[in-house]
Amino acid sequence: MVFQKGEKLEEDLYSNSGVLLLRKGTFLTERLAAILNKYEVLRDPELDGRRIATEVPGIFHDLLYENIYHEMEELQRIIQVKTTLCDAEVESMEKNFRKLYKEVFTTRTSILELMEHFSADEYLFKHCIHVGLIAANIGKILKLDPEKQSLLAQMGLFHDIGKFTIDPQILNKPGRLTDAEFALIKKHPEAGYRLLEKTSLDPMILKGTLMHHERLDGSGYPDGRKTIPFLVRILSVADTFDAICSNRAYRRRQPVFFAIDELMADADAGRLDREIVLPFANFLMENYRKQPITLRNGVKGSIIRIHPLHPNQPVLKVEGYPVLNLMEQKLTLFQIANPY
Repeated sequence: MVFQKGEKLEEDLYSNSGVLLLRKGTFLTERLAAILNKYEVLRDPELDGRRIATEVPGIFHDLLYENIYHEMEELQRIIQVKTTLCDAEVESMEKNFRKLYKEVFTTRTSILELMEHFSADEYLFKHCIHVGLIAANIGKILKLDPEKQSLLAQMGLFHDIGKFTIDPQILNKPGRLTDAEFALIKKHPEAGYRLLEKTSLDPMILKGTLMHHERLDGSGYPDGRKTIPFLVRILSVADTFDAICSNRAYRRRQPVFFAIDELMADADAGRLDREIVLPFANFLMENYRKQPITLRNGVKGSIIRIHPLHPNQPVLKVEGYPVLNLMEQKLTLFQIANPY
């Protein structure tokens, strides 16, 4: 079955986990048609004959992602002429994101795989989606209840909405920002709070929008506060991690090992919550356990043990060498591993 630009869907289209991807009557854009043509679309007798798109690694989230991207573009246009939003203006984006959230967690998609798959997309929109998914994943790692995990996902989705009010030429400037430009960027938490304060979104979403750049040592902004709600602290870790690992206008994305070093440094300095950073860093390192790792000298190695309190300094098995304990050597994995 081949889909064409301008074609009108005659039936609802579902993922094979039962999530509605596109409604009957949707007119296909060129991009949507191209995405659909990467799927095998067929009828599923267990779903009353509804058409489903079977899972194809790296592809099956694209339709949901595209829907959210479209909603964000619409919201950005609205924000150019409005200072506050209403429920109707955020509801559609939130609804589509909940579908993506359900699909990601139902299919147990790796957060690292998802970030890699969408790394070429426009930074701000991608970043909001990823921070929501990463924050929810941290909530799961910390064994928070599903309601809090879902709330963390929404906090991430809306956390940077204040940046929609900033001139894209400043947001996407490839060079160093002037002091005046950086001062403008630092106003986005308050701008985001004002945009959302008249909606019926959970109050914690508004707190996340306002406080995600605050730090426990008082070095953050906009208010330099030290008392930060626990869920906002999780949001800050997710935000920091994705910002480091994403392509930006002014720099190339950094490797995960570097991001773990940065999170650990912020935790050791009292800026980020160590009780959140450590479990998350351990989770990330576990993804690399026993996977081949190329060291900077070209030699292959693998992680055989992770120190719970020093996850960025694991014990390595290295070809042709004795076991290497990075903590004893006072080295981190980023310092000796090929970054990409």
